[in-house]
Amino acid sequence: MNWKLSLPVAAVLLAAVMAAPLAAQRTLNVLVFADAYHYGPAGHELARALDDSTRGLGLNADFTNTENVLSPKSLNRYDVLVLFNHNDITRTHEKNITDFVRAGGGLVALHHIINKANGNPELTRLVGAFYEVDDGMIGHRDFNIVRIEGVEHPVLEGIPEKFMIYDDQDFRIQFYPGQEVNRLLSCDIRDNGEQNDCGWTRTEGAGRVVFLSPGDPVARNPFVNNEPLFQLILNSIRWTAGN
Repeated sequence: MNWKLSLPVAAVLLAAVMAAPLAAQRTLNVLVFADAYHYGPAGHELARALDDSTRGLGLNADFTNTENVLSPKSLNRYDVLVLFNHNDITRTHEKNITDFVRAGGGLVALHHIINKANGNPELTRLVGAFYEVDDGMIGHRDFNIVRIEGVEHPVLEGIPEKFMIYDDQDFRIQFYPGQEVNRLLSCDIRDNGEQNDCGWTRTEGAGRVVFLSPGDPVARNPFVNNEPLFQLILNSIRWTAGN
């Protein structure tokens, strides 16, 4: 059987095929939250880099250090929440974040967000683990973040086998019994034994969560100057958004 298409019909079909990839890559709305401590400027820098239209990342990113923005009404305007915080968050806003993720929102948690001293047990449970400062920490130094051998994941796409950061590293991270996490990243610090807890993913309800241990803004412009780290955060945002 011979099929013949009129020029108008063929044009419509061609346009639909060409538009399909664009539709799949919809613009994502991202909220970066950091407190007014020294993480605030770095959080603002991260939001600016994510929102940079010249890079064509397909993101609209806002920054806030005002906790009231973590209300259900505000969070529902976003696909992904990036938490970059070193102080406590109220129990009400902890619940708002959990509800946001369970309903399908994405959460990317960075660095000290899992510090037990922050006083956010629900938030650390949501992320998947916590550490206690008294358990020991390696001070700021150069070291490598390393992909765990044999692990493949969209968060790791385009990430080298290892890349250097200048940061501190928390040890004896404690995972919650019965909560499954998918570990992605290690590091080459061996002061307290092998570390396989520098990055992981988990799910909560309909939502996705990523934790990344790097992120201390002790170096100038850390998210702009360290391209592998920026790519890792970008991949995490896209994966938690369902892309």
